[in-house]
Amino acid sequence: MFNVYVLFLILSGAAMLGMSGIRRGQVTARRIWNAVLGAAFLLYGFYLLLFFQNGHYVVFYYVFILPILMGIRFFRDRAAYRARQQRTAAQTPSPSYAQQGGYGQQAPRGPVL
Repeated sequence: MFNVYVLFLILSGAAMLGMSGIRRGQVTARRIWNAVLGAAFLLYGFYLLLFFQNGHYVVFYYVFILPILMGIRFFRDRAAYRARQQRTAAQTPSPSYAQQGGYGQQAPRGPVL
């Protein structure tokens, strides 16, 4: 059980750090939380793996829930960001439409005699 807990700590910490590294489509505060919690999970997992000999260790149960919730939120934010990007791309008029001068007629150039 101990090795599974340590493995899950390290994997979830690395996943949360990976999610914090993607800038587009996320709120900055959520990226910071992903980075801080991911680093904490990763460091605690490496501490238990490398330096912990025997004795008492604390099992945080939110380690099993928090990365899943953060991952769900990450993918929802990414989907909303992509939908916003597609919506703004669909609303932008084409360049040929913007250059037409009313009913397809061009204004006269030069002096009128």
